[in-house]
Amino acid sequence: MGDYLGKVAFGAGCVEYQLINEELQKYALGNENCYYVTAKGLISNPDGIHINAMSQRIFGIRYYEAYRKKEHIYKPLTNEKELVDKCHNRMNTSSEKTYIALEKFTLGKISYEELMKAFS
Repeated sequence: MGDYLGKVAFGAGCVEYQLINEELQKYALGNENCYYVTAKGLISNPDGIHINAMSQRIFGIRYYEAYRKKEHIYKPLTNEKELVDKCHNRMNTSSEKTYIALEKFTLGKISYEELMKAFS
């Protein structure tokens, strides 16, 4: 759980997050194929509880690295912003392009004809 907890908005009342993190670490250490990943340095949304979009991506990269290396992540990765940029600024797959086109169509941002072009 993030170290932004216990400070502002709805998160101000979440002062036990450090105790919960300790329990999460204990659990991860005692279970095979389970890894603890720190939320240090992540930033919350204005609600003070949930992490913002960029922090969500960074958290995902940390989990990916934990499972790839089969080890716990106790501190932020030195190159995590670079890794997020690499994932985020890549070419979309055909499935992703289809999803994006469907979303635009359902929001009324493109016509049916434009949607059909995305499928060809």
